[in-house]
Amino acid sequence: MNRTNSPSEDFSVDPLVHRGQIICHSQALEGYQGFRFRVLGGDVAPLIGMRSDPNCILPAFVVKKNQQVFAYLNRCAHLPMEMDWLPGVFFDENRTHLVCSTHHAVFEIDTGRCLEGPCPVGTGLIPLKVILDGQMVLFQGAQS
Repeated sequence: MNRTNSPSEDFSVDPLVHRGQIICHSQALEGYQGFRFRVLGGDVAPLIGMRSDPNCILPAFVVKKNQQVFAYLNRCAHLPMEMDWLPGVFFDENRTHLVCSTHHAVFEIDTGRCLEGPCPVGTGLIPLKVILDGQMVLFQGAQS
């Protein structure tokens, strides 16, 4: 399930994934590649600061670090803008952190915590719960 998007491509083609569904095969995350997908607001409603509209569609992404998968809403903690440099490219050049392409805020991969940049102190990315079931990455909803 490897795919690439051009920067001018319509991102609405990112798959809409509901709670309990497969996001992607783990191979899509090899080589420090992230995988973009979309979620419904109702599937992440318990998250702080989310709009109450359960039908709004939100961009998200999943990445892998040390054989573990981590997913976040695709929105910087500084301003709610999508973070990838190119579709699915979220890592810094050393592949040790996630970086916002607009604000250059730096985030821990496994916690989403902002380490440097214009983010307010104590903020971070909005985590989503995902699990690795065999070779498939499954979306489980809001992180508890």
